[in-house]
Amino acid sequence: MGGIIKAVTSVVKIFTSANPLVSLGITLFLSWALRPKTPDIPDFGTNEFDDFERGILVNKQSNDSNIPVIYGERLTGGTRVFMETSGTDNTYLYMAIVMSEGEINDIEEIRVDDKAVTWASTLSDGAEVEVGSGDSNFYKDSASLIRVEPHFGTDGQSASSLLSTLSSWGSNHKLSGLCYLALRFKWNQDAFSGIPKVQAKIQGKKVITLASNLSEQTASYSTNPAFCLLDYLRNTRYGKGLATSEIDLQSFYDASQVCVTQVTPYSGGSDINIFDCNTALDTSKPIIDNVREFLKGCRGYLPYNAGKYNLIIETTGSASITLTEDNIIGGYSLSTPTKNDRYNRVIVGFVDPDRNFQVNEVQYPPIDDSGLSSADRHATMKTADGGFLLEGRFNFTTLTSKYQAEEMAEIILRRSREALSLGISVDFNGYDLAIADIVNITHSSIGFDAKPFRVIGITFNQDLTVGLSLVEYQASHYTFASKVQVTSTPTTNLPNPYTIQPPSSVTLDDTLVEYNDGTVIVALDVTIGVSPDSFVDYYQVEYKLSTDSDFIIYAQGSGLNHRVLNVIDQKVYDVRVKAVNSFGVSSTYVTAQRTIVGAIEPPADVTDFSCNILGQEAHLGWTQIPDLDLAFYQIRYSTETDGTGDWANSVSLVEKVSRPGTSISVPARSGTYLIKAFDKLGNASSNATSVVSNVTAVENFNAITTVSEHPDFNGTLTDTVILDDTLRLDSSELFDSASGNFDAETTRFFDSGVTNKDLKPTGNYLFADVVDIGAKHTTRITATLKQTSDDPDDLFDNRTGLFDSQNSSFDGDTPANSNAHIEIATSDDNSTFTAFQNFVIGNYTARYFKFRVVLTSSDLASTPVVQEVSITIDMPDRVFSGNDIESGAGTKTVTFTNPYKSVNYAVGITGENMQTGDFFLVESKTINGFNITFKNSSGSAVNRTFDFIAKGF
Repeated sequence: MGGIIKAVTSVVKIFTSANPLVSLGITLFLSWALRPKTPDIPDFGTNEFDDFERGILVNKQSNDSNIPVIYGERLTGGTRVFMETSGTDNTYLYMAIVMSEGEINDIEEIRVDDKAVTWASTLSDGAEVEVGSGDSNFYKDSASLIRVEPHFGTDGQSASSLLSTLSSWGSNHKLSGLCYLALRFKWNQDAFSGIPKVQAKIQGKKVITLASNLSEQTASYSTNPAFCLLDYLRNTRYGKGLATSEIDLQSFYDASQVCVTQVTPYSGGSDINIFDCNTALDTSKPIIDNVREFLKGCRGYLPYNAGKYNLIIETTGSASITLTEDNIIGGYSLSTPTKNDRYNRVIVGFVDPDRNFQVNEVQYPPIDDSGLSSADRHATMKTADGGFLLEGRFNFTTLTSKYQAEEMAEIILRRSREALSLGISVDFNGYDLAIADIVNITHSSIGFDAKPFRVIGITFNQDLTVGLSLVEYQASHYTFASKVQVTSTPTTNLPNPYTIQPPSSVTLDDTLVEYNDGTVIVALDVTIGVSPDSFVDYYQVEYKLSTDSDFIIYAQGSGLNHRVLNVIDQKVYDVRVKAVNSFGVSSTYVTAQRTIVGAIEPPADVTDFSCNILGQEAHLGWTQIPDLDLAFYQIRYSTETDGTGDWANSVSLVEKVSRPGTSISVPARSGTYLIKAFDKLGNASSNATSVVSNVTAVENFNAITTVSEHPDFNGTLTDTVILDDTLRLDSSELFDSASGNFDAETTRFFDSGVTNKDLKPTGNYLFADVVDIGAKHTTRITATLKQTSDDPDDLFDNRTGLFDSQNSSFDGDTPANSNAHIEIATSDDNSTFTAFQNFVIGNYTARYFKFRVVLTSSDLASTPVVQEVSITIDMPDRVFSGNDIESGAGTKTVTFTNPYKSVNYAVGITGENMQTGDFFLVESKTINGFNITFKNSSGSAVNRTFDFIAKGF
């Protein structure tokens, strides 16, 4: 390839004086197939191609930004050149956003905040359009929230009538020649959270095409690379501005016909063009770089012949002449591609419409190349290349078809492996050749008999000979191979986050509430029917006297029951409720009205307050208090870890956890977490409930052991029984103590005892074995507990009252009245254990561990049914290191300050003053350390300074 580059350079020198763009023609015709000087796509992160394509989709604010030129179809963001608000409380936001150079053909779709907008009518140049009523995102409260006026970018377009309603946008603000969108947004908190992001799918620039007689046709939409390049070369605004007389139109027409060659992309697929151009051209780049992108996407050459630029597509053809030894003067230079220009894998980046016009990649051979012949498989080619991975990465900004990109990757690979380069000087017959011509070479000394080559460089020598740079031509390279059909992306039916279903109902009632001092007030109870929407974050309850104008926001929370205190007897109250999701989007209101016909002790103390440390978070949980007027919980934090932390001397951590929430995640800290409940009058629990956290999180764990007690449960049972491979609470009665006939009992199950509510209030199951991890270590312990609940007394036919008012399930389970949890005790000597405490997932330092499952029943009728319980213990990786250690002229023993559990740790050694031939031996690895000996080239022990690092557990 070195000879080729020299020849090209010579051509450049000869013709530079003739035309300032000759270097363009000489260098670009090879650019699509040459290896990049630096990889287009680095091994990690993104590159310029990724960044530009990602950047073209975002909105920018600028008054001097480069404006892209869109050829073909692309999704693009734009540059905001104007923004202004107007209306009462700035209700309306006006915006002008420039999308591209004009004149474009059409705007197919507009997206706002990544949501396609449904318009009331078709988008057309200069016409204002509102959002259609069928758009649930931007049609709210029976009104359109967006009005758009597209301008396609004609030089004579008028100023926007939509923006002209503002005094700051006058009749001279035409943005002539630019495609832009004039927009007006109406503020709605359920639709917008900030300045909207706007994108448009555009059918790009109208270009002049050529008929077979080379007559220029009216500018129209085209994805033909030849006509897109022709437009760019001749355009005086953003292109090179070449005169038509400087362009060989016949060559461009011929190239356009090659580009529309129909090929079948996959078996059963509809034919496609062999080349298309769909690009957002970066006008900040030099013209030569943009022309190179056009040529890359269609395998194009742009030679400069006879004072004109010619476009030639590299494809099949036949030789124009044959050169023999009679025509060849002097010697020859024959070479094969070097390792830098030879590939056994080619990866092509392209813009994929199926990935929202983001960059995607294809490769040849494909990852699964089992369908290819053995010679075309990656492993075969890699073996032929000495086992080296020779990978070429190429980005094509004009390609949006996976099949075209795959074909390009295959041709690049084949051409890199099967392309001899030949440099020769020939007689006057060489003057009949032009760049990209095919010529047959016959030369007996190298065994060529009419072997076809393609001309890629011509040098006119002072002795009237012609120097030719040739590359081997093989027609088989250009046969389009059928690809594997792209797997269709499964259809998803995710809910629309900007549409939320309202509550199913709102029911009102009133009741009398008595204070501790005997004062009686009237309260309005509001019961909310759950919204069928799965993504409700909270409900907002509002109320007012029917004679008032404005509603009062009473509560915002996930609770379904609310109580409005101190309502006025005999007055009529209006109540409305809406659902709100995590995006702040609201549903429509559900309303109710009630005529009142017709306080409070502090909320109960919170119970079962627990802290579970996992990673950097503390997961706090508790049991909901029974008070009906509960409003929220408040959580505080104290740095005390000795149990002395109190409410007064603590700081607020979470001001409000709305009902019926019973858990929250907060930053993990060592100290005391405290909680109180507050009712709707602001009354707090009498006493704070606290939990002390001193568990430290670790990372990078290695499994030590897993203990599963189910299904046999061979441990110790205390007031518990095993039934059908499950743990349950035992009964306090014997079956034999019952009186009467067995068959006459109709109100209880066989195993429910003599009387109702006869279960033990608590019981436990102690694991069969103490877990011994071999030594005292810090471990992370996790657990699984699978349980249900059962009430053996609860027969369906024995129920009283309304069926819908029952708390339990249809089949009698009562999870609200029973529970099971795991407890843990630790020891360093297997003799003295700590007291059992509630188990939380976290880190524990000990050697021996006991576990038990505690079962409780709050009503003595229901029992937890434990089906599975298991404990998993793992340990983190630890790292020991040392530096500047003298080995001594012998064996050096390195001792760890804290032994590992396993000898399967890794050791890395770095010698600092090693001599040629020195080496070292690492021996006798134990959990306590290892031995190392440094030796010279003669095998004798020597003193060396070294560093080490060990990693294991």
